[in-house]
Amino acid sequence: MGAVDDRKVRDSDGGKWGIRVARRLSTVRADLSLAIIEAGLIAVAYAAALGIRSLDPTESVPTTWWARLGYALPIIILVHVGANMVFGNYGHVWRYASIEEAVRVIAAAMTAGVVLVGMAGLYQYLLSPSAIVPLSVLVLGAFLTLAGMGGLRFWSRLFSSQRMTEMHHDRQRALVVGVGSDAVRVARHRSESTANLAVVGFIDPRPEPDMSRVLAGSPVLGGLEDVPDLVAALDVHQVIIACNEADEIGRRLVDLCIDVEVRLRILPVMDSVLGGDGASRDIRDLELIDLLPRNPVSTDLTDVASFLKDRRVLVTGGGGSIGSEIVEQALQFDCELVIAVDNDETHLHDGAARWLSKHPEERVAMELADIKDPRRVAAIFDRYKPDVVFHAAAHKHVPILEKCPDEAIKTNIDGTLNVIEEAQRCESTSSFVLISTDKAVEPESVMGASKRIAEMLIQSRAETATDMKWSAVRFGNVLGSRGSVVPTFKRQVQEGGPVTVSHPDIERYFMTVSEAVELVLQAASISEGGEVFVLDMGSPVRILDLAHRMIRLAGLVPYVDIDVVITGLRPGERLSERLSVVPLVPSQHPQILIARQGVPEREHLNDIIGVVRALLDQNHARLGELVVAIANDIWKEADLSLLDPTDAAAVAALDLG
Repeated sequence: MGAVDDRKVRDSDGGKWGIRVARRLSTVRADLSLAIIEAGLIAVAYAAALGIRSLDPTESVPTTWWARLGYALPIIILVHVGANMVFGNYGHVWRYASIEEAVRVIAAAMTAGVVLVGMAGLYQYLLSPSAIVPLSVLVLGAFLTLAGMGGLRFWSRLFSSQRMTEMHHDRQRALVVGVGSDAVRVARHRSESTANLAVVGFIDPRPEPDMSRVLAGSPVLGGLEDVPDLVAALDVHQVIIACNEADEIGRRLVDLCIDVEVRLRILPVMDSVLGGDGASRDIRDLELIDLLPRNPVSTDLTDVASFLKDRRVLVTGGGGSIGSEIVEQALQFDCELVIAVDNDETHLHDGAARWLSKHPEERVAMELADIKDPRRVAAIFDRYKPDVVFHAAAHKHVPILEKCPDEAIKTNIDGTLNVIEEAQRCESTSSFVLISTDKAVEPESVMGASKRIAEMLIQSRAETATDMKWSAVRFGNVLGSRGSVVPTFKRQVQEGGPVTVSHPDIERYFMTVSEAVELVLQAASISEGGEVFVLDMGSPVRILDLAHRMIRLAGLVPYVDIDVVITGLRPGERLSERLSVVPLVPSQHPQILIARQGVPEREHLNDIIGVVRALLDQNHARLGELVVAIANDIWKEADLSLLDPTDAAAVAALDLG
């Protein structure tokens, strides 16, 4: 088998080598053909120069000069062809030639002419007093050769440009934002390829635009502020961003063009683009992450790799948006096993299809289970004995949970407590991370209140823990997560509208799924126990602006192509979210902060849980608002151990506390 494998490798290597040789020979054949044609052209050019010289009636041309020219032609041809080789005038696809290539052709012809004149002078000085060929013939011959070589090389370029001009009215007209090499490359490749695009000009994004420049045959027409007027005046269909700080410029252009019907697109940084024609293949539409009012979060995951190496990681809610991404990223490190737990078989099935396509089956385990079932949770911990637990399972949709507060309590409080107790019982578990939300800060909804109580449970365990690290990670909305505003807006735009926004001033913090999970993993790796980590998500985004921008991303105009309707705040919804009610302190990571919020003692917290469960068992009519009141630090002012949930007066007093 070894000999066969070696032979296969040699055959494979030989095949690749043969392909490279064939490609090289193809290029050599093309260059050789061009050189042969040029040799004939050079001979004709110098013969024509001598013929023109012989037309001078004041001076006769000896017949011997024709013979001498014949002797000199091989040298003349070698000098010109050699100059072309030195200046790199072979190996080009000349239909894509630019001013740079034209300069090379001119330089090669002029250099050859100078060399020939010098050689003729040396011949006359050293060997014979009479010139082998008149100097005027050499000079004129060099110019005629230049004209011939230029025409030979650039005829396809000229023909292509003429054809593009004829087709111009059928193509998408575009402005390119940028005046650097990437912008020029976009204009050159897109205008000359088969793509249906014609660049009509450039935009200089600098504070003081230089409108005296002409790039790739198109002028610089103005600055960013001029884009809306230029789009209308020049009937532009696309604006392509091809410069540094493209994300920031994209955000500015979306705002500038909010009422202009034009498609905005962006070119990735060329260093990250593979392939020589990246400028034409990798232009993409703007994505929502390009429009967030901050730069993407970048994280050094070295500590995370060390933290997860050879460990068994359990992820509850492993089929959800955050949970499945935690599974995905954890598998990229050298952890021994990742266990995804979820109560939705479809989500678990979809996640498994992704994970198992990239990782061996022995590194991924799936468990269909509900965290509300303590026996099932215990069985999972007994079977896998995880080292690290990421608890992402939760109900999260505010309006639904306002109508069904009992389900929020059963899953987000009781279910969390089930997972906590089993993690505490499991001797191998040394780290527990709760995925929380900014809605837990001074909660006004049942969802937020249930998550704040879950945070309290984590903080309480950390106060007495000795060999286990308990922490929570709090962040805002996740772009593109199931049921969030982004896919809702996308669906509404695809259906033709209207796009619905609950309030014109409502705003939220946003992160991408990958950003959030990277910081969750980072927080877990630096936890010392008891922290409520808060991720730095930049500035909040006004949802109405987000709706406008998503409509713009689709190449449509808000209120013209698609209407935007204000529907009113939904139950439990508030205008803005806060990250903490206490001052945030820095952690070891610049984009992770810590909220050291107060928490009741274990006995008092048990009283809180007891009251909540009693209210749940009674199916109390005001269950939701009472849980919100309890979560909002009312435990600091009331002795809940003395509260009888069946006492209506006591419950009413609690609500007013």
